[in-house]
Amino acid sequence: MDGQEPELIKVPSGKSAEGTWTVQYKKRFLYSKYNPQKNILAAVQSLELLPQTLVLAFSPCLFYGHKELREKCRASDSEILWVEAEGALKDLEERVIKERALNERLFSFGQNAAKSLDDFFRASSKKFKRVVRLDFSAGVSFNESFYKNFFEAAQNIAAAFWKNRLTLVRLGRLYSQNLFKNLEAAASCVPFEALEKSVKKQIVVCGAGESLDQLTGAAKKMGGDFLESFKRNFFVIAVDAALPALLSAGIKIDAAVATESQLAIEKAYIGIKKSGEANKGFESQKPDEPFFFFDLTSRPQIARRFKNKSFYFSAFDQNAFLGRLQEQGLLPYTAPPLGSVGLTAAYLAMKLRKDSGVPIYVTGLDFSFSAGRTHAKGTAQSKARFLSAGRLNATENFRAAYSPGSQKILGKGQKEIWTSKNLLGYALLFRQFFEGAQNLFDVGNCGIDLGLERKDFDQIIFKGQDRGKDFGQNLDSFFAAAGQGFEGGKNKERIEKCRAFLESELKELKDLADLLSNGEKSAGRDKSLSLDNQILSALKGREYLFLHFPDGTEAKAERSFLARVRSQIDFFAKDIETALTASTLRPRLT
Repeated sequence: MDGQEPELIKVPSGKSAEGTWTVQYKKRFLYSKYNPQKNILAAVQSLELLPQTLVLAFSPCLFYGHKELREKCRASDSEILWVEAEGALKDLEERVIKERALNERLFSFGQNAAKSLDDFFRASSKKFKRVVRLDFSAGVSFNESFYKNFFEAAQNIAAAFWKNRLTLVRLGRLYSQNLFKNLEAAASCVPFEALEKSVKKQIVVCGAGESLDQLTGAAKKMGGDFLESFKRNFFVIAVDAALPALLSAGIKIDAAVATESQLAIEKAYIGIKKSGEANKGFESQKPDEPFFFFDLTSRPQIARRFKNKSFYFSAFDQNAFLGRLQEQGLLPYTAPPLGSVGLTAAYLAMKLRKDSGVPIYVTGLDFSFSAGRTHAKGTAQSKARFLSAGRLNATENFRAAYSPGSQKILGKGQKEIWTSKNLLGYALLFRQFFEGAQNLFDVGNCGIDLGLERKDFDQIIFKGQDRGKDFGQNLDSFFAAAGQGFEGGKNKERIEKCRAFLESELKELKDLADLLSNGEKSAGRDKSLSLDNQILSALKGREYLFLHFPDGTEAKAERSFLARVRSQIDFFAKDIETALTASTLRPRLT
């Protein structure tokens, strides 16, 4: 044989009938020539499995040790994923499974193994807490980088799931509450899809990091002529945390992106008056109100202040409730769950530009900070630090840089900067998500390298201003036309459908509350089902009632679990009633 096909070779000294064969492939023995089972059996025996572990069994070949591993997994509520990257060895393994009637199946993946792995995790009924690797043969040596990357991807997916669970435990109920309160507002305003591919001007995406000081400093120094030229040549998209800094510098903001659901973000809106009122909170200029892009889970008390707005939705979870909203057409445009308002702003900018030929420049997206500072000058965080300064409280915030969760790294220009694990994760996600994006540039002078082509700030902002005339006019007139076009008949059906959904959901919640409180004596008791089955059926598609529980990955019929669900119904019923009351106070469409 030429060694390109696996060859079974009998081992005369083998002690067991099952282990009297080894495999030779590409002139290499994949098992010992003397005792094929010894190494893998020793590895399985030494493996200590904690509950809910996913075992990646790489290159199983003749499946020696599979029985012993299966018994360990059964005892620890764990699972095995058999993986083979070598085509010829995979054919051999399929034959072994068939001939030995093994109840095993090789993991199937196409060109994108990472996506297939992600789909496996999503489809699995088990929520794996950890991932371990076990090499069943020397077959892994033919695709070492693949198995290394596969293992790391599995670890990252499992870690991301539990990281998201921690976020949902802390904020899941608030996300759902805000969603109910924003639902009709999203149905009432112009859809994001109507604004896609509309911006012809050069776009500047502004975060709230220290590199934003370049822009605001230039605006304050240069004054009116610079501001007018900048307004004429650039379309500015800002994260909401950057609003105070930009507005106090007199910079016209065309669009603002808001994702934050918590009260703390209110500080960023101090001085920004409601629609139709003058912006008297900023001395240097009274700019027009930006057009706002609100996440469906963002703080509704802020969203309702502004007329010129649209909604998008960052999918914070994948569940049947959100699926119901999607099927009924009640979810706005769905954006990837990027976790950071800066990443979301960059993503929306790419969707808003006319085509990939329109350049986008990002600044203030640093995902880092310097010792003593955390945000750009003029932001709410910077102002709060200044206002609270005193003899015992300095204006500098050194605690952020020297806290246990911070670390020093080298940023742009080999400058030392500080960051945290979360910020570093966002920077890595930015690099991965926007890798290969056309005409997306970084003009920030500090922060973590985002993996984008760097452009000189002065070259773009000052010397590049005259090119703005090639990119069309400001979008004020377009936004106004779009808003008028969707006001009235075009969105009447969506609004009525939203109200009907809220009314139906409120009734179902009250029926569920009665069922949980009165059990068999409930007015809505269905005798064709057991009480537990009826309750679980009613909970299906209402994950928001328990999504924020530490054990809220799925509905359970346990008494303690249902008691906690019952306590949540009153909160959500009140939120829906509030949303419906606000709905009736608004003028009905004719």
